[in-house]
Amino acid sequence: MYDEIIIDLYLNKRLSCADIALQDGRSESTIYKILLKNKVKLRNRSEANQIFNDAILKFMYNLGLSLSQMSEILGVDSTTISKRFTLIDFPTRIPCQAKGVRYTKEEFKRFFMNDKFKKLIRERD
Repeated sequence: MYDEIIIDLYLNKRLSCADIALQDGRSESTIYKILLKNKVKLRNRSEANQIFNDAILKFMYNLGLSLSQMSEILGVDSTTISKRFTLIDFPTRIPCQAKGVRYTKEEFKRFFMNDKFKKLIRERD
């Protein structure tokens, strides 16, 4: 992808570096470097938090996804999601509950790391 397209996806379509990397086929860090090279103002954590509303995060969590799995899908750090849940006073699973609902890596990739699921998330936003 050309730099201009990457910049457009980041600024105008509000995609994360992770989402752009998935489309482009390059790593997330490469996308990040392209944005920096072109002097694009990167979103801070607060701005990144505004990309997905609380209902989306609750929906994903209630599907049984872990915070790290949600962060992989959304292209943010898991601490971003954890802090967001704390801010909205949303209870998270205790460790023994979490073990009972985990997806295997294969299941996670098959069910959630695909364009169909990401489209569903964007439509719910």
